Amino acid sequence: MIAHWLDSDPILTGLSFAWILAVIVVGEVARRAVGASPDLTRKIIHVGVAGWALPTALLFRSAWWAALCPLVFVVLNAISYRLRLMAVIEEEGEGSPGTIYFPISFAALILILWPMGGRAAMVAGLYAMGFGDAAASVVGRRWGRHPLRLGGARKSREGTLVMGVVSMAAILFGTFPLLGYWAWIPALGSAAAATLAEAVAGRGLDNLTVPFAGALSFWGLEALLR
Repeated sequence: MIAHWLDSDPILTGLSFAWILAVIVVGEVARRAVGASPDLTRKIIHVGVAGWALPTALLFRSAWWAALCPLVFVVLNAISYRLRLMAVIEEEGEGSPGTIYFPISFAALILILWPMGGRAAMVAGLYAMGFGDAAASVVGRRWGRHPLRLGGARKSREGTLVMGVVSMAAILFGTFPLLGYWAWIPALGSAAAATLAEAVAGRGLDNLTVPFAGALSFWGLEALLR
């Protein structure tokens, strides 16, 4: 019965909405119950949403069904950003459109890469964003002591190093279930491209540049080595 349900794209779409709403609830509980900062709660949500990339790639048949949930959240997040409705996903201060860019990246990578056999590449890009960028932000804010300025963006060397290491590990483990082997060279190239994209990106733009840089680098290298 469960296996039959998981073979249905409409039901999987419902599960996708349920998962993302559950992640948002966890972030809101963290914000209200333990006083977690807006930055930390956003990172919790980014990790949770990005983590759904692998089940999406493994279970969905139709790219359009798979992209439906992130496309809906593009609209919902845009409304929230405009009206400041959900503090749990917004930036401190004036905010940024990064919460809109992330589901745009999620949906676009599905629609672009799946027809080209790039499900693993989609996971690579989103895992670099979800896990690598989240780790870089936490480490950079807490332990970043050595500034790194590329293209006008303010980053730290510590955060950038952690971004590369965590992205590499996340990409390796995230793509293995899809490929059946450890894609060391594509993962290394993807992590390096995503890390560079994060280092030079301005406020919020890393939610576009990191997933695309990581995904397209992985796809290109994996295709060359196939």
